Amino acid sequence: MKKWVLMLQWALIIGAIAACTTDDEPGVGSQGSKEGYATGKVIDTKGNPIKGVEVVIDNTMIHASYSLGNTDANGNYEIQLPKVGTFMASAQIVKQYNGRRYELDLAPDVFEAFSIDGAVRNFEWKLTGERPEGEGYFGATIGLNKSLYSSIFDEENIEFTLTPVGNLIDGSKGSVLKMKSGKPYSKNYGYLVDIPLGRYEMTAYYNGENGKSPLKLRNHFSEDEYENTLVIDFEPSTMWGRNSFYISYVE
Repeated sequence: MKKWVLMLQWALIIGAIAACTTDDEPGVGSQGSKEGYATGKVIDTKGNPIKGVEVVIDNTMIHASYSLGNTDANGNYEIQLPKVGTFMASAQIVKQYNGRRYELDLAPDVFEAFSIDGAVRNFEWKLTGERPEGEGYFGATIGLNKSLYSSIFDEENIEFTLTPVGNLIDGSKGSVLKMKSGKPYSKNYGYLVDIPLGRYEMTAYYNGENGKSPLKLRNHFSEDEYENTLVIDFEPSTMWGRNSFYISYVE
């Protein structure tokens, strides 16, 4: 009888040790969060860690109050939180591309506020996709403008072709895109949206009652002559938003 009691005692001891021995470190919650800290990992478009990315923890309860940190060689960061507040995490990378400086927002895996208890917020560099706040895209935008001399009133019937010139901003090859304006009365009407940021050659064709006919293009804010092919280099920042380009078209 004493033997069975002893075995039961040992089983209880081993069970208690197992319960205390988990993958979590002291102060780390069941979801991997570390109490009092914002932690996470930042990866690029190919899934590789990015070093030196600045992560911003915005205290939503206190105006203009931020905590900052940078990712290490493995793409990880750890930022201690203030004792009071609720927080939102964001991250950006800065890239030089074709002589221009682009500031690119990274996509969080979770887009919601968190408390002083801490949270894990991972970030990914995405070339395309809808932003988590529901307004805009991670890709670039082209605004479409009809020339005063154009008689086209159904812009949705114009097909634009974008052919990459060199690699995209992340070093990938890219592909030929065939795009149209958003539907009439939609928020994307008059725009080509969510374009992987790169340099492109653009051509356009109007599909009207008389068949398919080529259009001529130019930079909307230039006095250049209209051409059959237009090179698109997105502007990093304009009064209408970041990473955009505006064209005019005419028959």
